[in-house]
Amino acid sequence: DQKVNNFHPTVKPTDLMAYLVRLVTPKGGVVLDPFMGSGSTGKAAIREGMDFIGIEREDEYMEIAKTRIEHEKGKHNYRKFFDI
Repeated sequence: DQKVNNFHPTVKPTDLMAYLVRLVTPKGGVVLDPFMGSGSTGKAAIREGMDFIGIEREDEYMEIAKTRIEHEKGKHNYRKFFDI
């Protein structure tokens, strides 16, 4: 597994983004981030049990976001068992 450094200039705290996701997204909803950057919102959406769609035009930020979101998904695989 390759470690990717997060050098995005506006990384947001995941806890803050999780709060905002809960505030505006219905339970079981889908979060859309059209300017994904390094994936803070996607990471928060996964943490909150939401589906996520992210769009990013910069390849280097896309790689960071994919790594961060996949890592968060790995921490929450147990939800799949209980959500059946």
